[in-house]
Amino acid sequence: MDAEKNSPTPVTSPPVIHPAVAPLSFLLGTWRGQGEGGFPTIHSFSYGEELFFSHSPNKPVIGYTQKTWKLSSGEPMHGESGYWRPKPDGTMEVVIAQSNGLVEVQEWCGFRSSMDS
Repeated sequence: MDAEKNSPTPVTSPPVIHPAVAPLSFLLGTWRGQGEGGFPTIHSFSYGEELFFSHSPNKPVIGYTQKTWKLSSGEPMHGESGYWRPKPDGTMEVVIAQSNGLVEVQEWCGFRSSMDS
C-alpha cells in the first residue's frame, strides 16, 4: 500500500482562531480517509471516514463531526458530533453524541504539554 495515498489529508485551510484553541489548530478543516474494520465475530469490511473540525473565532471551542460509510455501497455506517473545549489549566472537556444514542463526556489532562513536545 502507498502510505501517502492512505494518510488522512486536510482538504480545507484553517480559519483565524481563538487563542484557547491554538494548540489544536492543526486539526481544523475536513479530513478524509479509508480503512479496514474487523472483529473476530464479524466479517472484515472497508469503510470511508470523514472528520470535520470547525471553529468560530470568538468562541474557545472546536466543533466536531464524524461519519463513516461502506465503501462498497456508500451506505452510512456511523456518525457522531460534539465539542472539544480547551481549558486554561491544560485539560480539555469533550462531549460527543453518537448516532446509536450513546453520549461521551470526557476530560483530557495535559493535552497542551503533549502537543508542544
